[in-house]
Amino acid sequence: MSEVALFIHSTATGPFMWRPLLAELPPGVTPLTPVNRGYAPDDLLPAGSAFSVQDEVLHLLAQIPPGTTGVHLGGHSYGGFAALVLAQELARQGRVAVRSLWLYEPVLFGALRAEPERLSPAMVADIEALYGREHSMLDEATGGSEAWIERFIDYWNHPGMWASMPDKAKNLTRTVGWKMFREVWSVSTEPKPFGHYRVDAPMTLVRGEHTTPPARAMVERLAEVNPQASVETLPGIGHMGIVAAPQAVLPSLQRHWAAVMR
Repeated sequence: MSEVALFIHSTATGPFMWRPLLAELPPGVTPLTPVNRGYAPDDLLPAGSAFSVQDEVLHLLAQIPPGTTGVHLGGHSYGGFAALVLAQELARQGRVAVRSLWLYEPVLFGALRAEPERLSPAMVADIEALYGREHSMLDEATGGSEAWIERFIDYWNHPGMWASMPDKAKNLTRTVGWKMFREVWSVSTEPKPFGHYRVDAPMTLVRGEHTTPPARAMVERLAEVNPQASVETLPGIGHMGIVAAPQAVLPSLQRHWAAVMR
């Protein structure tokens, strides 16, 4: 039997985000931390090109070695959405079993926006800030531009985050601006209703105490349709806590391993 743990990184990050969390994987489980499509220097997406989460899933499927019998999936933000779609594709194919999922704030804005009757005033305001007509994050004319990147980075971190970043980090981010836009487009327009993302496998859903109202709600909705899921709220951190404070996140993954590898 050969099992792997495939971790999918989030928008504007990379496989580096997983390194602090891989110190104590269960025996016999091999970690895979592929770079998402459009992030490698020889795989940048040209501005204006199309891209779907299904394209990401095809890329991720190709990373699973022949002979693998079980896959544990980890994901953050966009990577969590991609992990859910990948889990469904693996189940459909039936050749590799999905053993478990550990997801830190998977984002399915499209599913959330489709149920306005369940949105609180705080969520309505938050979503309007992202998708309002004047400055929509889905505007292809500005998608991936410097101003667009700044809005995205500051939304998930804090106002002024982009301005405070070193030039080297800014330059690297600029090169993947269009892929970032396509990922935001994907999580905003492609998700089906939350009920579609029922996965027949153990699941841990993680969120930061100080995350945004929509991110908090998306975890809650996924937990509703996955009653087997364990939900953890990690104190003192937000959506990017997995990058900024991995030491606060590692115990959650360790608890997940202890629960699913018994």
